[in-house]
Amino acid sequence: DEMDDTGKEHDVVHTNHSQAIIQLEEKLGIGASDASDASTNQILVKQANGQTNWAAVPSSTPTAITVADTTDTTCSVALFESATGDLAPKTDAGVTYNAGTGTLTATAFAGALTGNASGTAATVTGAAQTAITSVGTLSALTVSGAITAGSLVAPIAINAQTGTTYTFVAADAGKLVTSSNGSAQTITIPPNSSVAFAIGTQIMVQNIGSANATLAQGSGVTIQSKDSAKEISGQFAAATCIKTATDTWSLIGALA
Repeated sequence: DEMDDTGKEHDVVHTNHSQAIIQLEEKLGIGASDASDASTNQILVKQANGQTNWAAVPSSTPTAITVADTTDTTCSVALFESATGDLAPKTDAGVTYNAGTGTLTATAFAGALTGNASGTAATVTGAAQTAITSVGTLSALTVSGAITAGSLVAPIAINAQTGTTYTFVAADAGKLVTSSNGSAQTITIPPNSSVAFAIGTQIMVQNIGSANATLAQGSGVTIQSKDSAKEISGQFAAATCIKTATDTWSLIGALA
């Protein structure tokens, strides 16, 4: 063994003219492995007993890794209990995220929720909502209790008739039916079996023609009015029909 300036041994690496490593001597004098014992793609590995032996290089063969894309869009959301310590994620099918649509789905939310709610199934439930400033255009609204409002704006729709006879249809509920003709006009209230108006339905009728306009009772219908009058009293006069029972209507207004 060679000695350094202090008189101590040090490792010696012998090489041939091609610089190939052929022998490694260990400082403590514990066995060595000759390069001639090695196979292709092997390296020296120190064993537990201190010996060094040739071993295969760990495989580094490329491996395909599949990641979720738009064909596999729905996934559970990972949750962490704290920001310290072990952070093993937890998932629950009750909360899912769809990367294809950007939709987060959950069975319920607790606490303040801000932002825009949209879609055909947007629903607000729970305690009284005091901060809703606009609900846009509603195709229908059902309220089980009383409505309190600073003002209600509800333009009345008009059904303009020009013939001498007309029978109410379901779409006339809440409308103003005008009757304009130079000859006498008859407006008939149909029986509930033909048109099932809800009890409480109101329909206004105005005669804007130069001749008389009269309300007539359909089969089984009763019209209740003062002195049994059913004729609207003159041009531009009007009366209101109110359904009070299955086939009973009250007629209130300018009658003759």
